[in-house]
Amino acid sequence: MTQPQQDAKFSVTEEGPAEMQLRRAILVYASKGGGSFATVHDIAANEGGGATILPGRPMTAFAVLRLARSLMKRQDGGFIPDRLIFQDSAAIAWWVPPGMRRIWFRCPEDQLIAGERSEVVSHPGLVFCVTTARKWFVWAIKGAARPKDSTRLFRAPYFNVWESGQICVGNVDLPERATAEKLDEWTSAFFDSWFTHPNVHSNLVRYRGGAYRFWRDMLDGKHVVFPERTLVDLDRTLGEALQSRGAKHDG
Repeated sequence: MTQPQQDAKFSVTEEGPAEMQLRRAILVYASKGGGSFATVHDIAANEGGGATILPGRPMTAFAVLRLARSLMKRQDGGFIPDRLIFQDSAAIAWWVPPGMRRIWFRCPEDQLIAGERSEVVSHPGLVFCVTTARKWFVWAIKGAARPKDSTRLFRAPYFNVWESGQICVGNVDLPERATAEKLDEWTSAFFDSWFTHPNVHSNLVRYRGGAYRFWRDMLDGKHVVFPERTLVDLDRTLGEALQSRGAKHDG
């Protein structure tokens, strides 16, 4: 696919460099039903000053967000929190680094965690996502680095979370809106609620004795640092999860 009339270089009269070079092209495909799909293509400059569009690859939602931010030299609104990793018209996602937080349990008397109990324990790195339909997701990641679209996801090891990562809200009071300014409120709403029972009946964690024994040992201080080896691989990346919003909604 070529564009022989397209110059590979052109002058810019607005603020910025006097000359810019064509680097990539984005092709947008749209269906009659309103769906759309985009591919991003590298550019090869020809000797005559023209340009050739090279084979492309699907454009991820993360790439769209990065492009939008680079094009917006002036942004209205407030500061962007450093933990905000994704935002579009349908969802917002943010990262919570690993660390110590209090967790609350209210479990049946016949379980290893009986009745009410609360302790400050170590937690893995987490990614939360809230959609405009107020579907709320959480996934775990390994390490302390800020996640990227290629970051591998693991099952959040918490009670009241479905296999897809969707959080069972129950009667938790949620913030009115999901905005960049409300990230701490959403995070607190998760950790300050009662965890009552596993919504994943097997493989919530890879731990001898299962989820109840794992969290009892955590509450007893057996693991000072969260044991990442117990996390269950979801076989998907963060970019894939955000594009599908969890693929399916439970509950």
